[in-house]
Amino acid sequence: MNTSEKHNTGYVFDIQGLSVNDGPGCRTSIFLQGCTMNCFWCSNPEGISRSPSVMYSENICIMCENCLELCTQQAIRIVNGTHSVSRKLCEACENRTCVNECYAEALRLCGYNITTTKLYEIIKRDRQYWGANGGVTLTGGEPLLQIGFATEILSLCHKSYIHTVVETCGNVPWSNLSDVLHLVDWIFYDIKHMNGDKHKIATNADNSLVLSNAKQLSDKFNGRLIFRIPLIPGYNDTEENLENTISFVRETGRKEVNILPLHHLGKEKYKLLDRKYFDESISVPSGENMLTIQKLFAASSITCYLGSQTPF
Repeated sequence: MNTSEKHNTGYVFDIQGLSVNDGPGCRTSIFLQGCTMNCFWCSNPEGISRSPSVMYSENICIMCENCLELCTQQAIRIVNGTHSVSRKLCEACENRTCVNECYAEALRLCGYNITTTKLYEIIKRDRQYWGANGGVTLTGGEPLLQIGFATEILSLCHKSYIHTVVETCGNVPWSNLSDVLHLVDWIFYDIKHMNGDKHKIATNADNSLVLSNAKQLSDKFNGRLIFRIPLIPGYNDTEENLENTISFVRETGRKEVNILPLHHLGKEKYKLLDRKYFDESISVPSGENMLTIQKLFAASSITCYLGSQTPF
């Protein structure tokens, strides 16, 4: 592939330099737009839609109604003195004039289109600050949903001897994974629940493809594979599910998992997207519970990292 001619473009909703939690050393984490799941606890709801979503900040809106006049989809209404946005109509819009002409900047587009050339320039700029063990992490959203864009940027990094990490939910065609295996050093792979019905209720997706891909990946990927488990009290922290997860990890032959405890840090984003936050009353896992789970994995000779306390 001649990258000087192709210039793939993709949608990202964030780029974080000096990140330390998603791979070894200090890194540049790139958040790609779009996901094949819709997990009720997601801390990045702005990354779920396959196209950038409009965020509305009610506290800075001056009710000038300029957006109503400019909205070509008639997606915006004012009901009882409050903005109401039809998200289905809004996502069908291609020009987003309302965002560009919002006087108070109460409307904001949370994603944008970028070429691999421009993105790689950002990576090269950041490289001097990583240190010896740093690199690039593609996350999201689901980074392998935009497979052409992801493959090209990973290829550019690979050719420049930049350490690469992909964080994936695994709910993509196997070909999307196999296409990048030779370009990736580490993969963080989410396992959310072993029961297919419970998985679908919480994520809006079945887990059969996730588990099938995990087995193939474990067999074919020569790099470091770490299974990540978002720990949600009352959902996937039961003894039955943990035992089934341990059995599955042992079956793959891999030896590392990373438990990520539920947090509520992304709840404010839901209001900006006119989405209902699931339930703040669900408490975060206690340190004692986390240690108990860590011991369960250790008893099966599986190294279990807790939260951000990793050796990366």
